[in-house]
Amino acid sequence: MNEHDEKIDDVNEPSESELDEAADALAFPGMDESDEDGGLAAEDVDPLTAMRGERDALEDKLKRMMADYQNLARRAKQNEVAARQYQLIEVAKQLVPVLDHFDSALGVDAETSSVEDLLKGVNIVRDELMRSLASFGVQRLDVAVGEVFDPNRHEALMRQADTDIEPNHVTAQLQPGYLLNDVTIRAAKVSIAE
Repeated sequence: MNEHDEKIDDVNEPSESELDEAADALAFPGMDESDEDGGLAAEDVDPLTAMRGERDALEDKLKRMMADYQNLARRAKQNEVAARQYQLIEVAKQLVPVLDHFDSALGVDAETSSVEDLLKGVNIVRDELMRSLASFGVQRLDVAVGEVFDPNRHEALMRQADTDIEPNHVTAQLQPGYLLNDVTIRAAKVSIAE
């Protein structure tokens, strides 16, 4: 026997139980110890099946998100309609007293009332209407003579020769304009100098 053979003989041979464990590990490399029913472990799932499952989950999530978006859009539209309705109700509440004042003025006996009394009543109604409009941000736009013409606020109906006023400046206001929260809702009608 040579020296090499002696070394091989010195190696301990594995026991029978160690051989059984090694055989089990080689025979079922993907088997999970806790998987008693013979199913496959997570790493043995077909990649195509896993991708289909992931796709289906994402598709469901997308459908839920689309439904949520549609519900949000529907609720926003309902809120917009409700807000508009509320605003119209508020405008009507402010204007109804003005109509009451008109009815009172029209109910006055013309034979016993003077023109002065009638004009006073009309002024009271006009002031009430202006207060109601002001509560919603509506303001009258009056233009002074000599003011620079502003096409965003003024509408020029005519040009006049005027030696005292510079060209493109207002010579007269023909009709007032109106603003809603500083936005022109009707331009003041004016004449301007040539």
